[in-house]
Amino acid sequence: MQLALDNMVKCTELEDTYQDAASNVLVAICKHSWQAVAQHLETELLTGIFPHRSLFYVMGVLSSHGRSCPQHRRGSQGEILGPQSTRSVNFLNTWSKELLEALTRPSQTQQDQCPEKTFLFTYYGLILQAADDSTTVRTHLQALLETSHQWPEQREGIALTVGLAAAHHLDDVWAVLDQFGRSRPVKRSPLPGLFEDLQWKWASSTILLAYGQMAARAKAHILPWVDNILSRMIFYFRYSSWDENLKQSFLLAVMMLVKAISRREGAHSYEFSQTSQLLECLIVLMEKESPGVLCTTNRQQAIHIASKLCELRPPIDKDRKSRLLSTCFRSVFALPLMDTLERHTCLFLEPPNIQVKSYSACSAQGLQGQGIGLHLLLTTAGETACMKGPWPPHSQGWGPKQFLIVLGLHFST
Repeated sequence: MQLALDNMVKCTELEDTYQDAASNVLVAICKHSWQAVAQHLETELLTGIFPHRSLFYVMGVLSSHGRSCPQHRRGSQGEILGPQSTRSVNFLNTWSKELLEALTRPSQTQQDQCPEKTFLFTYYGLILQAADDSTTVRTHLQALLETSHQWPEQREGIALTVGLAAAHHLDDVWAVLDQFGRSRPVKRSPLPGLFEDLQWKWASSTILLAYGQMAARAKAHILPWVDNILSRMIFYFRYSSWDENLKQSFLLAVMMLVKAISRREGAHSYEFSQTSQLLECLIVLMEKESPGVLCTTNRQQAIHIASKLCELRPPIDKDRKSRLLSTCFRSVFALPLMDTLERHTCLFLEPPNIQVKSYSACSAQGLQGQGIGLHLLLTTAGETACMKGPWPPHSQGWGPKQFLIVLGLHFST
């Protein structure tokens, strides 16, 4: 054990690789001498001197690989690190510079989040969560948000720290995010990519994720805050420069919020004011997805979120529900163009009767008319499946579950 501890902080030409190898030896020792290793880690963590990166590496690996810990020591990071984070509050101001340097230190590949950074983002958030002074919390969060947002792992880590702090400082986190958002102009560039502030473009994704984490940690306070959080998510989605990162951050943040709502009693009786605007964002997102690719995570997540929103109050009006369902079907069950269909009908012994009938026209005839329109759509799609592949397109990632989600949008009240 002492050999591993000595080499964990040894500087060689191999740099982090050598230290990580020694740290992995200490992780392996944990399986047999957990108490001795845990006591040493806790002592080093609470000396008041900012620990060496190898200590955070070991704790990061132990936190992510629960199998390295004895059964009675396993649990959530909050439960395990709670006492240490509370006792580390006194070191916040002393560690502030080293914390930011460690969190923004470039990793060797930037492909995967380093264990030490993953742990440090979590630990930082738990320390801020345990702090009592609002000014201290705001100062640290503002400094963290001013760092680089270039890499996805960095954006996710910052959002996690912000979300953990929000568990006990909801008002402070809201104020910091709002101030940070107002400190820079958020608008679409007339020439995308030419005059765009890339740092702010990445920061928009971070803020979306931060609002999602904020909702996930709000727990019992989520319902009074949900409309405010949704309004900010919608704002950043509409007025930030679109790219794949922004879309994924938006969907992930909304999914965290919807999941948080579903866990709260009384959510189905609560009147939400932003659901219609959120559905419009989802419709636009699905419409802009490439029609040539059925299996996209964005499309599946958007439909899943829409199905959950349909369960909330107030009920969706008929026109918006009609547009939503129409967009979902066009997105999932895309058919060839009409001229293509007409050219290929001669290949059938009994050519199908191809009709173009809008969903809105069917909805005007009531539920029976909707059922007829739905039947026509599904029948036509099934008869022309030989031109597009298997139907429903299981091979494209759409099985019975996704199919039922779309049908649920149609028949939900």
